[in-house]
Amino acid sequence: MDEQLQASTSAFFTLDAFNGDLAAEVMSAIEEAHVGNHDLWSTLVQSHDHLQKRLREQGIEQPEAFASIAWDPATLLFTACVEVNNDGRPLPLGERLTRERFGRFPFGDGSALGYFLEHIRPNRSITDHDGQVMYDAIMEGLNQLAHGCEEQSRGHTMFEDGFGGMQIHGFLSANAVRELRKQLASRAWTASYDEPLDGGVADVAKHFTALLKAAERRRVGMALRTHR
Repeated sequence: MDEQLQASTSAFFTLDAFNGDLAAEVMSAIEEAHVGNHDLWSTLVQSHDHLQKRLREQGIEQPEAFASIAWDPATLLFTACVEVNNDGRPLPLGERLTRERFGRFPFGDGSALGYFLEHIRPNRSITDHDGQVMYDAIMEGLNQLAHGCEEQSRGHTMFEDGFGGMQIHGFLSANAVRELRKQLASRAWTASYDEPLDGGVADVAKHFTALLKAAERRRVGMALRTHR
């Protein structure tokens, strides 16, 4: 691909191992707490011992009391739901080179997933109903990962502007990761004939699929995150 087309960008896109099932609950509880209802957060933390333990280990003395947590929503969601190794560090997905190739894509805002979403189309050589259903499912999964956390309010996203410029864009559960990986292996989609980068969609598919497979092997979900 032509590196001259790469736009200047300071953000790095990361696919992190994530507890997608818990993340849906945490996100809802944070949103409720920010409009004054702290009950859902308290109930959530009290019913998940591992969440209590995780937050206490990170210095939160009363994790069930939302008002006592000074973190921004993105940092709180990430800390609560990122999957970690035995040493407490985030669990890496895939090979370092694959993560780097996915992290800064040489076009537009640097989002490989954004490029992929914009430049894939249904495979018109597959005209049956099942092919369209499969394509729609692919787009639903990609959009959930790329935009699932984007609750727009006056142009502001709650899970952006986190510590270090972090933004959580969206996430998938472990089951959704497995399904998306299988769907992408189908012939239901193809690259747009007029995509601006020759082989760009194929390149994204290669690296993205490798990261999906890494998450599937680990039996974890994933989140799309940008940071500085």
